[in-house]
Amino acid sequence: MKPDTTKLAKLAHDLITRHKLPGMGLGIVSSEKILFMEGFGYSEIETKTEHTVKTVQRIGSITKTMTALAAMRLVEQGKLDMEAEVTELVPSIRFNSKFSPVRVKHLFTHTSGIGEFPELKDYSGADLKLWGSSGQFDIPNHYPNGIDVDFEPGSDWHYANHGWGILGEIVARAEEDTWHNVIHKVIFETLGMEDSYAYDDPVKEMSVGYHRDLGQDELDRMEIIGDELVYGDLIDETNIRAAKYDYVGPAAAGSVMSSLEDMCVFTKSLLNKSAGVVSEETFETMLEVQYAPDPNLSTRMGLGFQLKTIFGHSAFGHNGSISGGWNTVMLLLPESNLGIMIHLNLTSDLVDEITNEIVYELLGNPKIEISKKPIASDEESSIIGVYRHRTGFVARSRPIRSLGRIQIVKKGTNVCIQSRRGEWRDPKILYKSDLGKHVYVVDDGKINPTLVSINGKTLTVDRLVSLDKDNRAKTW
Repeated sequence: MKPDTTKLAKLAHDLITRHKLPGMGLGIVSSEKILFMEGFGYSEIETKTEHTVKTVQRIGSITKTMTALAAMRLVEQGKLDMEAEVTELVPSIRFNSKFSPVRVKHLFTHTSGIGEFPELKDYSGADLKLWGSSGQFDIPNHYPNGIDVDFEPGSDWHYANHGWGILGEIVARAEEDTWHNVIHKVIFETLGMEDSYAYDDPVKEMSVGYHRDLGQDELDRMEIIGDELVYGDLIDETNIRAAKYDYVGPAAAGSVMSSLEDMCVFTKSLLNKSAGVVSEETFETMLEVQYAPDPNLSTRMGLGFQLKTIFGHSAFGHNGSISGGWNTVMLLLPESNLGIMIHLNLTSDLVDEITNEIVYELLGNPKIEISKKPIASDEESSIIGVYRHRTGFVARSRPIRSLGRIQIVKKGTNVCIQSRRGEWRDPKILYKSDLGKHVYVVDDGKINPTLVSINGKTLTVDRLVSLDKDNRAKTW
């Protein structure tokens, strides 16, 4: 499929204007070449410095895909066993657990049972356990009291940057080198990425990060835990320049910085099954489903890659977000032989909307074939009720903060979904889809509709998070 570059450029300019974005880089590749690559807006608003294909971006969690490739290379070479217990490979790491051992394979898939802070007592200072003031953490010694494990490894899912920091330490020990040097050698040198850095240190060519005023969910959280609200200075009517530079503590989870040009090279390599970083057979195993509570939903988990369905097309990739100023998207559509890179020097929840608009345009405005049928009365009575997050706050903290409890309720003639926080604070109508026995469509107005899975006992949102029905909880 050959993209209409004129339309893509027009859309990019429109997105910059409509959303008042500081800047954006957009790249489209095939397995053979870069098809489109351009910067828009500013890498620094105050000086009107242009955002170009050479502007360096903090790519955040897309780093995990590089760590995963470096680790799978070791698996290929027989130097790393996916079934190995993590504590055998890094003895100074201790898990506070009543469950089975955490194994290497669980780190790849966010199914280890750990969360975004090591212990329950760290909740109010969770960011201090993820972001540093002077560089990466000494991972083997960063958890003196151990790491709480809240569910049986492999049985459930919660995003865990700390798990990837530990995987990076395992890679470094197996290679007898630093993780940073391994990524430079295995990824950057192999693929010819000359404007990429594994060390999370500012460089001259780097964009300035911007953010917006906090939303209601974060304001609520700050009130509950007693954080002081300090507004940043608006440099225009919308954007706030990041006040400080927070380093990614677990480096292997998100410390890589790279230009759009280099990330297009990396994306192109993935369409070529890693272009020799690992064997084609090994790469294909990374795209096999490892965790999917309902495989009919749009998101599933591979080894280091998120597997998706978007506008009826199979896709894989990863997003990256850095607190204070950067969002990055890497999405590959192998059936169409297309890869997409989006660089935004802005932290914002607009990223999914922007991605969907770009993919929709790239695919030629495909017709959405998801049916939306009224829910039968017997189904209504089965699914209506309140769903709460499972036991274990450490490994549920992200969805608790972003969603809270979710209820399915009848409002007038409609069945609606409503959450305590997030996009569904205000109720949204729910319809039955034809995508699977338990799959429903949220009528949220998105061009790529949101799906949920509800079987009457469990509700799974389309980001791998499952909640259980609480028959004694009251609706609100």
